Amino acid sequence: MKLKHLESCLSSLPNRVFPSPKIELEQYPTSVHLSSSVVLSALERGDAGPGTSILDLGCGTGMLGLGFASVQSDMVYLVDCDSEALELARENVDMLVEEDVIGRSTANEGGAPGCLGVELIMAKVKHVPPKKRNNEGGGGRGHRGGRGGRGASGKKGKHGGIFSASSTSQDDSLYVDPRENVDDGIPLNSKIVDTVITNPPFGTKNNEGIDVQFLKTAIRLARRAVYSFHKTSTRPFIIKLIRERWGLNAEVVAKMRFEIPNMYTFHRHKSVDVEVDLIRIFWAKEEGSCEKIDGVAAEKDNCNAQEHIRDEREYEGEESPLDLSGHT
Repeated sequence: MKLKHLESCLSSLPNRVFPSPKIELEQYPTSVHLSSSVVLSALERGDAGPGTSILDLGCGTGMLGLGFASVQSDMVYLVDCDSEALELARENVDMLVEEDVIGRSTANEGGAPGCLGVELIMAKVKHVPPKKRNNEGGGGRGHRGGRGGRGASGKKGKHGGIFSASSTSQDDSLYVDPRENVDDGIPLNSKIVDTVITNPPFGTKNNEGIDVQFLKTAIRLARRAVYSFHKTSTRPFIIKLIRERWGLNAEVVAKMRFEIPNMYTFHRHKSVDVEVDLIRIFWAKEEGSCEKIDGVAAEKDNCNAQEHIRDEREYEGEESPLDLSGHT
């Protein structure tokens, strides 16, 4: 599918923005262009499309997850803690069902597979902010600063955004291996889907580290790959955490400017661009197993045939040529 075709499909959805966004959940819309570009990037790497199952963690109105449904991924699961957001997502799903994008097993002529269905799940990622943090410049999406970034004073935090083995015990509890059996609030088995996409809250002073918790949950749920958004200023921290602490592969798929529109009373500008990385986390196929959600997945004997991981080079700091900057 071409970019313009996917953009056209997502542009027709009735609910692309939040009519009453909740700042405590850091609800911001994901643009049609950004959503489409991310989906096609995953499709090119074999992490989406026919034969795959997708989970959108913190889905909001479902723009990202429904983009994956539109490229004929077998099943898509939309997970969010906000019932109002899920109702908006449900209306978007209903429209795609009416247009025969979702719910078909074969195309009218060629017999090509389509998305079998989309399931909405209300669940909340469990996160307890560390009692002590060494960086005082925390800021969420739409705020200045952030872990490893620059606070209002323009100075880097004490750790400079780099994970340290000498972190406090509170930090260690947040950064433990996500593949350990922990209760993260999402009532689904580990390695339950092929690919997880998440655009997590970036965290505020009172909710710091929630982006890492979302990332950990996404890694636990996926058996093939995770696509996650993180502030570019935290890249050294996030990459080192993934590779050296968790022993997984990571690559920066794209660096982009995420446009934050004027949505809340504290916003003083018409819009603000936040530099964001799309990071892909992936691992060897033998680490995965074919669990099922309501019986939808391949049997274990067919797992290897479904694996399409094309790029397992170690992350060396380079970025792909995918240009997602300046989107509208």
